[in-house]
Amino acid sequence: MTNIGGQQTSGTAGLSVPGPYKIVGATSFGVFLGALDASIVNVSLVTMAGNLGVTMTEIQWIVLSYLLVITSFMPLMGKLGDRYGKTRVFQTGMLVFITGSLLCALSPGLVILVSSRVFQALGASMMTANGLALVTYFTTPQNRGRAIGLNSIVLAAALGFGPVVGGILSQYFGWQSIFLINLPIGVLGFMVVQKVVPETELVRETTFDTIGAGLFFTFLFTLIYYVSVATTSELIVSMTLVSIITISFVAFVIREMRFSVPIIPAGLLADRRIASSIFSALLSYMAIVPLSFLFPFFLQEELGFTQSITGLILTAHPIVISVVGPFAGLMSERVKARRQTVFGLVVQLLGLMFIGLSVPNVPLIIIGIGIMGFGLSTFSVANGNFIMTSAPREYMGVISALTNIARTTGFSVATALVTAVFQAYRVTAPYTQSFQWTIWTFCVLALLAGIISAFRGLSPAEEKSQVQIES
Repeated sequence: MTNIGGQQTSGTAGLSVPGPYKIVGATSFGVFLGALDASIVNVSLVTMAGNLGVTMTEIQWIVLSYLLVITSFMPLMGKLGDRYGKTRVFQTGMLVFITGSLLCALSPGLVILVSSRVFQALGASMMTANGLALVTYFTTPQNRGRAIGLNSIVLAAALGFGPVVGGILSQYFGWQSIFLINLPIGVLGFMVVQKVVPETELVRETTFDTIGAGLFFTFLFTLIYYVSVATTSELIVSMTLVSIITISFVAFVIREMRFSVPIIPAGLLADRRIASSIFSALLSYMAIVPLSFLFPFFLQEELGFTQSITGLILTAHPIVISVVGPFAGLMSERVKARRQTVFGLVVQLLGLMFIGLSVPNVPLIIIGIGIMGFGLSTFSVANGNFIMTSAPREYMGVISALTNIARTTGFSVATALVTAVFQAYRVTAPYTQSFQWTIWTFCVLALLAGIISAFRGLSPAEEKSQVQIES
């Protein structure tokens, strides 16, 4: 619907609603770009630092600025999508992202490059927050699972193959090329979305909770900054940041409970279905961080593998997710989410335990990664289908944003925890054993995720189906 003169009119009237494959195909450009630039830059940091004449500590802000902004702004961008139209905000994000990419490629120094990355991340947050919401909006419970399964392939491909593509581009065409490649993909994606995706209905609200948005942004930004950068800061700095995190979160909760039109209604997070989905996803993503973060170091520093061989080994995870995703999506349309998510998390846990037992045998570790990836994909697709089917229609953008925040925040927080746990084990144990013990320690998170997921209840579609069967 569109809001004209205070009245809502349908924004999709007279337009054919795209099918699940068209909507995933159209939005995949934005989803791909947003995730790609979270991973493609890392492999080029050494080259960029040398060309710009800065230290590795300084060049890390190219990665950190993107992570901080995209995570912190996603709830706001999801809310704007609900309020002003998901398609409109998604397309605006593509234009902002393309512009930011061009500015990154043209940056003569680190300060301008980091500023351009912030601008780029704003566009990515618009796309990421509304991509899954658009897929949900234009699908039904009968075909939503396979659409989300296909969407997971795009996300896995971007995160998994980003370092490989980034290495090739930066080596043969310079580091600027990792940003310039976004331009043709982004322009093509913008035109496809313009042609394929109609505008969504608008949520009519009398006011916007600016204070609530500011408090939630402060909470998320400070949290991600603390766990990513400042965990080794002086005591007074750490205490200050923890105080800001605590106060801003408490103030946000109080504000949302009292404000008439909150950014994130308290009732949403109090809903067992939504809360269990978000927290089980958070724990599930945290559980795999010992592999995504420590494993590359283990391969190169302990076993002496080259960067190229390490990159090839790391592609095992996204390949498995890409293969399993569509089947997991089809299964999620036929099996209750509680069963599929718990099954997926149990398989993920078994895969992690197998990896821990296999260290340092790399071929067996790769098999374990395949098992873990099968479980994670089975869980995440069913979990995404369940949470978006359970989301109130007027808050799809917000819930989509929270789903993505569970992933990015989980990775950020767990990276700090993995580092601390690994270093604690290294005090008394050799490198290989410390890596092994860290994996086993994080298995507990997958177990907790499975327990939480078992108590998620039924989605509205599942409740309706059960009533029909009983009657």
